[in-house]
Amino acid sequence: MPHPAQLTSSLADPDRLALYARVVCSGGAGLPAEEVRSAGAKAAKRLARLLRDGLVREDGDRVVAVPEVFGEATASARPRSADPVDAVFRAGRLAELPARRELRLAVFARVTERLFAPGLEYTEKQVNTAIRTCYDDPSALRRHLVEEGFLAREDDGSRYRVTPS
Repeated sequence: MPHPAQLTSSLADPDRLALYARVVCSGGAGLPAEEVRSAGAKAAKRLARLLRDGLVREDGDRVVAVPEVFGEATASARPRSADPVDAVFRAGRLAELPARRELRLAVFARVTERLFAPGLEYTEKQVNTAIRTCYDDPSALRRHLVEEGFLAREDDGSRYRVTPS
């Protein structure tokens, strides 16, 4: 199954795109494969790339479009996690704080579990540095983690630790 970027790359060449357009516009009947190949080595090479990427297929002696390849490629490129917390992260970074409290608490639990070890103490600077690895506003997320009871803070704000479960 080609990746969407592979399909885009395949159609980025104007000559391949023109060939693909001819195949698509020919309808379900397609183009005669021999007609495309007899147009020269470059045309045969363009056809080979479209075939390789699954944009077209040979159906007997004809070349026909495979429009479903786009839907299949985008579906296969989407993350399939059933965990709603995973959907809030993009490339390992927290994209946004969820509005729904239940999900927000689950995100805070995940962040705490990944960034902080129980039994250790952290300075505010260490907490901010750790949070910056996954979120752009460390002071806001630090405040949320303390307010929701995931991290405990000394009264003077000098030390933080994971709150025992």
